[in-house]
Amino acid sequence: MNERERIDAVRKSMNLSARQFAEEIHVRPGTISNMMAGRNNPSLDVMKRIMERYPTLNPEWLILGVGEMWRTAPGQEAGLFDSLAPEGKRSTTPLRTVKEEPQTPAAPPKQIRNIVVYYTDGTYEEFLRN
Repeated sequence: MNERERIDAVRKSMNLSARQFAEEIHVRPGTISNMMAGRNNPSLDVMKRIMERYPTLNPEWLILGVGEMWRTAPGQEAGLFDSLAPEGKRSTTPLRTVKEEPQTPAAPPKQIRNIVVYYTDGTYEEFLRN
């Protein structure tokens, strides 16, 4: 099975028309039509859009034809390491990422040291802080 056939299998497994599938992955319907007719090969952008839209789809299967189509049933959330866990030890708890913001030291408050006023006649006044 080639890439086009695998993409079409994904579309059919989701029970979508070519137009609906194009809308789901945010590409023009003509892109899918040309690809299915064999005029164009699937681009990297199309493959990425499919994987982003269907996160439980097995990327190895989509790109290389290796393994099963789905890592988990469509609509279920896949964990990051679900495909690596031994059978019977898979976690159904979705992983959460905690992102810590770097702490930047507070800058000392700025204070005015002096002010200089220049006049149009070429003179100036300087005001110093006591």
